[in-house]
Amino acid sequence: AIRLWICTAMTAAAFDFALRVAESIAFGLHSALAITEPCHGAVEYSFNSPGSLPTWFWPVAGVMLAAVSAANWLGSPGVVLGAQAYIVAFHSGGVFWHLRLKHHPVTGVSPGVFVVMAAAVAALRVGVAVALLGTVVCAAVGVGLGLVLVRPPKVTEKDAPLLP
Repeated sequence: AIRLWICTAMTAAAFDFALRVAESIAFGLHSALAITEPCHGAVEYSFNSPGSLPTWFWPVAGVMLAAVSAANWLGSPGVVLGAQAYIVAFHSGGVFWHLRLKHHPVTGVSPGVFVVMAAAVAALRVGVAVALLGTVVCAAVGVGLGLVLVRPPKVTEKDAPLLP
């Protein structure tokens, strides 16, 4: 029984490590893109979403993503859980952003993957029930911020549906 527990703990630690590596690599890369977004407009151009978010949003989000990327490797379990909470809120907001701007529903899968990864890291650290509760609360925060920050697209005559 002790041997099984040690193997399970080692597997959980390895899985936790792998998930945090993937998160930190992605957020390190995305932070550079987000911080420089006002200079090149690549995100807004790629998703055909000019003006959908305040101009300050992407640089602030980029700095926060860089901080989360680093926080994932601080020794404090509370800091790592806080990073996971931010990941859930931010990426739930990302799913909401895609849906509110009427992008194809599959585009929400990309940020949704990070919500699942953060929930998994939290579950490995505090248990499934607490992680699910925290994920739901943080996702609600992300969607709430999305309601405040995301400007829906203006419907023009050419974009209007053919049927009312």
